[in-house]
Amino acid sequence: MRQSGKITNGWVRILMCPLMLAAITVTAQAQSAQDFSGLWKQDNDRCQPKRNGDVTLRIEHHDPELTVETSISRNSAITRHAVQKYTTDGKVSVSTEADGDEFNTSVVWKDSSLVFSIEEHEDGRIFRSKETWSLIENGATLQRTRERADGEKRILFFRRQQSGFN
Repeated sequence: MRQSGKITNGWVRILMCPLMLAAITVTAQAQSAQDFSGLWKQDNDRCQPKRNGDVTLRIEHHDPELTVETSISRNSAITRHAVQKYTTDGKVSVSTEADGDEFNTSVVWKDSSLVFSIEEHEDGRIFRSKETWSLIENGATLQRTRERADGEKRILFFRRQQSGFN
């Protein structure tokens, strides 16, 4: 009888291994299941601190590729435009923002959010910050929280204007 118990326990372990691996795989996929693709307009009144001007993002996200086109216009001035290309695997990408500053950025998943580690090169100085992107309000709002090394914190909100692109 004891031998039969050992055999049964062995079979239970053998059958549980694939189930555990499947659960781990599903969990890993759920972490990166968010799709940030779409056309987004900055909600100036909700931003902390409040913002002005017209800022739109056109995001194409086909994990691990992430392309962000930013358009900025303020006070009827000429619209500035920039395109940044990232990957969500932690590799550093170099881009130039609409204001001409150079950014070295790496992006990784943390749960269902994207975390950007940013090194900004401006006028010979380097500023480090971390930015977290989260979809809130059932995906209708993109919340971008940026924290600089000096403690400054900004929260930007963008309302979805159009869903993902194909």
